[in-house]
Amino acid sequence: MSEKINREPIFPIRQIGEDNWIEKLSSFLEDHDVEVISLEGEKIFQKTEHYLDWIIPSQTKDYFLNFGGIESSDFMYNLKKIGEWEVLTNSIWEFVPLNFKHEETDKYIVFSESPSNDPICFKRDTGQVYLFSHDPIKRAKVYKDFNDYLLNEMIDIQKLYTEVTFDCSKKEIEYKANLLDGDGIDFNFRYLKL
Repeated sequence: MSEKINREPIFPIRQIGEDNWIEKLSSFLEDHDVEVISLEGEKIFQKTEHYLDWIIPSQTKDYFLNFGGIESSDFMYNLKKIGEWEVLTNSIWEFVPLNFKHEETDKYIVFSESPSNDPICFKRDTGQVYLFSHDPIKRAKVYKDFNDYLLNEMIDIQKLYTEVTFDCSKKEIEYKANLLDGDGIDFNFRYLKL
């Protein structure tokens, strides 16, 4: 059995905000049958920031301004609309207040859900991405920022289209750990839950 990736993933961009990133990402998404829909104006950001008492990181805001209207079952499937973001403390997940302190959950903003319907959150003070899991009960850092979350989605859509395959889960974990690295990231848990 081969010990390497059958084909390296293609990344039209490496960083939100780099030169021509909007055009490059738009072309990539359209090639994968994802209709690119931007948001109208910045009022929704101001309203959301006021409601959450939090300043949305600039890269995240840039992504949502240009791609925040996408509705796709293949790309960013459980990503919430920006007006649906909420403080984890105020969220619908019953396991959260039963297992985590209010002072802790108030530091997180829910912006997405995992495939098992667990909240994926920004940590307010850093913009790092955390997953709160109901099974097992756990909170873990899964990405250093939204940009890495986006890069992972680019890999996953290419896997869906069988443009990229990994010989085994260990190889995929290793590949993503090298690409989407950062201090304190729980790579195995990320692979298991996301």
